[in-house]
Amino acid sequence: MWLPGAKASIVGRKAGGRNGLVAVAIDKDKGSQHALKWANENLLSRGRTVILIHVINRPSSAGGGGNNFDIVNGVNKQSLDKATKELFLTFHCFCTRKDIHCFDVILEDTDVAKALTEYVAHAAIENLVLGASRHGFIK
Repeated sequence: MWLPGAKASIVGRKAGGRNGLVAVAIDKDKGSQHALKWANENLLSRGRTVILIHVINRPSSAGGGGNNFDIVNGVNKQSLDKATKELFLTFHCFCTRKDIHCFDVILEDTDVAKALTEYVAHAAIENLVLGASRHGFIK
């Protein structure tokens, strides 16, 4: 489920046993940009690290065929990697302007919510920020 290189242990712990880790779940929707902006204004400060989490929604193997992960949702893996890099670029630019360090985590699962909750529990993330969709925005 987790792609190689997904480590959250690079961020130091705060005194008092709380680590203060902040993660923002991102995708191509504008809500993710608003979530990062909100996290910056309310949870982060200059020099802190934010973990940017993106979940690639892998199709379930309903056909029972072999697990061929070179193709995800009918898209060539190489173009998927390029799209993922482009997705993170916007968030990296924002973090650089705000003097915030960012750490990228890419997860792959058939259930986005499950992937996020399992990673957050495993990495002991204290604050997970999610963007609201434009349909059903909570005020």
